[in-house]
Amino acid sequence: MADIHELVVAMDLRGDLSETELAELRWQVGLGSRPEHITEQTIIVNDVLELLDEEQEPVRDENGDWVIKEFPQPAWSDGSPYAASKIPGAGCSILVRADDHGDERWALTCRWEIHPDGHAEVAELMDWLAARLHKNGSFFGYQRWYEDDEPELLNVLDGKIVTRRDGAFVSPFWDEAGAG
Repeated sequence: MADIHELVVAMDLRGDLSETELAELRWQVGLGSRPEHITEQTIIVNDVLELLDEEQEPVRDENGDWVIKEFPQPAWSDGSPYAASKIPGAGCSILVRADDHGDERWALTCRWEIHPDGHAEVAELMDWLAARLHKNGSFFGYQRWYEDDEPELLNVLDGKIVTRRDGAFVSPFWDEAGAG
């Protein structure tokens, strides 16, 4: 059994994204390297020292807590097309510039397999994207647990991405209580 979800999003983002925002977006969806402004974070690891890999070296901070310094992870590490492992078809990320009659925008389409270990990064990216949509209605998406036949459509409501389930708007899989 796997805990894989399929996530498909297609959206138009504002055309006035800064070079810094574009660099971060490309990194987040696996289409570019980590930008310089994404710096190391200090993380307290008091009870999880056994979970560190060989490259992480814990030290004690000024409070005596064990900490490590590590770079944040992108939502998706490689946006290149790949044969999906649990869902039919391919996964990928695509970002292109569009200029339709003077209405500049960035068109983004992504189809990914998401494991619970990546929920935090996906949640952060989806919030970031929802805040930069080109216009109302410039978002389409769905989520689906890989064994489900029917996807759940995603919507943007009050600046947050939600899904409709049993007649109510609820959090998507990456924001559900206990997820990840």
